[in-house]
Amino acid sequence: MNEIDFLTETEKLVLEMLRFDFDEKEISQKLGISEHTVNSHKVKLERFGLI
Repeated sequence: MNEIDFLTETEKLVLEMLRFDFDEKEISQKLGISEHTVNSHKVKLERFGLI
């Protein structure tokens, strides 16, 4: 298993959208989550070295 296996589906979507240069506001609108939540997911992704 690698670190991506431990991500939630939403975290995987955020990761993919960040890789396609979506910003936090766009991600939050498209996924129906707050920008704060997007930033929380980004922190986790950074800890895993994925972004």
